[in-house]
Amino acid sequence: MGVNITGYAAILGLIIAMGAGLVAYHYKVEARDAVAAQQAAERSLKTALDVNADNEKTMTAQAAENVRVDKLAGDLADEVEAANNSTLNMAKALADLRAKNADVDAYLRLPIPDAIRGLYGNPKAAGGH
Repeated sequence: MGVNITGYAAILGLIIAMGAGLVAYHYKVEARDAVAAQQAAERSLKTALDVNADNEKTMTAQAAENVRVDKLAGDLADEVEAANNSTLNMAKALADLRAKNADVDAYLRLPIPDAIRGLYGNPKAAGGH
């Protein structure tokens, strides 16, 4: 009985073809998975870019709001300072006037009538200090 080389060659060719087919199928699956992963990454990137754009808009709006609030706070502080200075200047001018003019001092020491005191809601607020 002789060795049938053609049979062995056919079997060997079949094994090689099946191996090549298996390798090709493996790479095809890997390529499909890679494409799916790339598409998922692109969707994630788009989502991240959209979120970043929204965050940028929010931060820009917040920065503008902070500038507006800071300006309002500064304006309010200036108004409070001006009112305080005006009140202090008026109080000093009145104290100086009372010290220099006995008639003004006597007038300001008069009791405030109850009808007028009631308008202020605080009986000790005027006159008797």
